[in-house]
Amino acid sequence: MTGLGAHVLGVGPRYRPNTGTGVPMAHAIGREIIRAGLADREFIARSTSGFEEYRRLVEPWTVSLAVKVTGVPAAVVRELAHACARGEPLRACTGTGEEEARAVADLSLLTGRGHGAREPRTPFHLVQHAPPVDLTDEAYPVRLTTGRRTGSSNTSLRKGGSESSVRRAECVELSPEDAERYGVVVGEEVRVATRRGSTTAPVWVDPALRPGLAFMNGRPPDGTGAEQAAARAGCPIAGAVEFEAAAIRIEKVPVVAVRR
Repeated sequence: MTGLGAHVLGVGPRYRPNTGTGVPMAHAIGREIIRAGLADREFIARSTSGFEEYRRLVEPWTVSLAVKVTGVPAAVVRELAHACARGEPLRACTGTGEEEARAVADLSLLTGRGHGAREPRTPFHLVQHAPPVDLTDEAYPVRLTTGRRTGSSNTSLRKGGSESSVRRAECVELSPEDAERYGVVVGEEVRVATRRGSTTAPVWVDPALRPGLAFMNGRPPDGTGAEQAAARAGCPIAGAVEFEAAAIRIEKVPVVAVRR
């Protein structure tokens, strides 16, 4: 099942779309293909149906709106649109959800690479975007996703050149920028707070994460309430089959002086 590329065309993992935004990402690419005159009009007329409905569906998804929703830079959205029109593959990244797969399949029809004949014609899929239940804001600015990473439970943290007993599976993973923003380092205990509760976990810094996105292995920790606000889908972080997403903030845990 195809998706939008994490490493395709030199687009690195830090430019993956926000969790749950694979559909608007595909729609923005589709709109850009149409706007730039890159759609295969002959193929569309001969082998598809529902193009006008599809065109109206993706019309609101401008590049500027896509940047706000997906977190992917405008230049990357345009690059993916032109690459798709050239027939370059968009490899899996946005997940394995059926809606995302259908939205990406529309791009194949749009660029003349879909399967179809005059009778019967292949219809465009009119996939609506359902935004995550738990949205980020100023108070909860980070999107937490949880899932499973292959082999992560046996990955030990290293701090100051020595191996720690804390394992990555127990950590909250942050981007280097967010770690610097919150003034935290690998192995430091922080509070992960959602709108419904909080938990504590040590920090792991992952250069593959972009700012504003955090990851924890497994299900949301007890007490966070994240599972009640979760949006489940295919995970854009490598190795996770599905995730639950919640808006969080990271809080430093005060250091209590111990009297001797």
